[in-house]
Amino acid sequence: MVNYYDKNRFISKRELARLADVSPRTFSRYLATRRPILDAMGISPKAQKLPPQAVKYICEDYCIDLPPDLQDQAALNASPIRDLILQTWQEEEKYQNVKKKNISFDV
Repeated sequence: MVNYYDKNRFISKRELARLADVSPRTFSRYLATRRPILDAMGISPKAQKLPPQAVKYICEDYCIDLPPDLQDQAALNASPIRDLILQTWQEEEKYQNVKKKNISFDV
């Protein structure tokens, strides 16, 4: 899934841990391994909420899929990937409908 993270939203470490489906302690240990990168971003180890650039990095690095309510809806709706997914889905629907019509139930 491609994340179009809302660039104005800070997210707590606890919320990111919940989205990653790990305990806050496990998530803290993961963040400790990324301390040099987070330090370079200017993020304090004691920060409770992470800024957008850190959230984007963590989501990509830890493979966290953000729910739609945490994503930038304008970017999500304008995405060429979204259009491709919708087109593929519509073609699959057409194929399934044609397939159903062509099946005969001979007894």
